Amino acid sequence: MQIANGRFAAGAQLPSETELAENFRTTRTTVRQALAQLIFEGLITRRVGLGTFVATRPVVSRINAEHVRSFEEQMEESGTHVTFRLLSFNVERPSAPVAAALDLLPHADVYRMRRLRLVDDEIIGLEDRTMPERIGSAVSASALVTRPATRIVEAALGTPLGGMTVSVGAMAAPTDIARELGIRRGNPVLVRSHVFFDQEGQPALTGESIYRGDKYRFTYGFGKGCRARRE
Repeated sequence: MQIANGRFAAGAQLPSETELAENFRTTRTTVRQALAQLIFEGLITRRVGLGTFVATRPVVSRINAEHVRSFEEQMEESGTHVTFRLLSFNVERPSAPVAAALDLLPHADVYRMRRLRLVDDEIIGLEDRTMPERIGSAVSASALVTRPATRIVEAALGTPLGGMTVSVGAMAAPTDIARELGIRRGNPVLVRSHVFFDQEGQPALTGESIYRGDKYRFTYGFGKGCRARRE
């Protein structure tokens, strides 16, 4: 309750287990169990040798499986504005997995876009997206720093996207990704891999969105009246 009402702000250190037990007139065992639950819920973190601290609230997005909606649109609905920092947008030959995902020959040209996502000027994620040459060649420079990737592709196609496949996993951040996200190598990151299709069912965009594990979580639901389940 004291975390929810703001008495202990994000980053604040909590009293020791002994002090909490005395304040709430209970046992240290009860306090320890309560703290373990708060850690599980992502509300607090423990730092070895330092103590227990209130965690920074993660950015939460809700995924509706019935519609193709971008992360940025999900955030805008909650009143959160997302900005971009373009790292690169280059023509290259696709890797074997990318060529397969886009249904292209190995020697076909593709456009690869890498950019950071920021919320309140804080980096929360990295986009690594690839699109066929027919689409990438029609992308404007201004769109790369102002528009969601799905809307960039739809503008190039001249039609809405027709569907998508998405898979979600986690990994320990390798050195290059950790550096770009501003975290330590080995820290957990959430990875959403995807392929988006045009109205004809042809692959139009593939890649990954990689999010800081301490800054992002998502919920998803399907159908009318559903209750989103937190992951």
